[in-house]
Amino acid sequence: MEDLMTYVDDDGSVRLLPGYKFDPTDEVLVDFYLKRRVFAQPLPFHIIPDFNVFQTEPWGLPGGDGNIFNERKCFFYNIMGRDFENIDMRSAGSGQWRVMEKDKYVPIPRNNQVIGKRNTLNFWEVQGAYARRTEWVMHEFRLASITNPSKMTNWAVYRVFKNKNKKKVKDARGCNEESSNAGSTEDIGFNVESSSFSEPSQMAHSLIEGSKSS
Repeated sequence: MEDLMTYVDDDGSVRLLPGYKFDPTDEVLVDFYLKRRVFAQPLPFHIIPDFNVFQTEPWGLPGGDGNIFNERKCFFYNIMGRDFENIDMRSAGSGQWRVMEKDKYVPIPRNNQVIGKRNTLNFWEVQGAYARRTEWVMHEFRLASITNPSKMTNWAVYRVFKNKNKKKVKDARGCNEESSNAGSTEDIGFNVESSSFSEPSQMAHSLIEGSKSS
């Protein structure tokens, strides 16, 4: 399937062929893709690369050049091996990823079992005492232990995208003011898909959507 559905771009990143869309739900991303990465199980195709998402600004991520983030979401695996001074304000390149929504449960609808947790972060450009909130959004997913849902794995999978519906936000000065602005999720207008799959094979086939050329 990998040979038929993907190709390697000039920058070395693996992409789906034009006309196909990779857009897994939260449940599928955790229960299928992240679980298989954690337990070193084979995947139908290697569309999610390993990459440290905190080593650069979001537009510096593989596939983040040009206007590609205006058209789709990008996904990355990363191991949580870095100690941040403030886990809710994580340095990345010239700015910070700031947590807006923390530890949202990701359940399996068919049995309501918690399989993971999701953090929602927003990227802020920082210059001295000033910070400007951008339209970049990141979802961080970690797999929960079956016996102890509060215990999370070190591996995480990330969904990064530009939020086209975000309202314009004025520059903020001072950490207290910036933190209060970043704590609200109402003004970014992101949507979360909510479909479920009963079998892993159904998940894999349902994730690839062909689109008709205009």
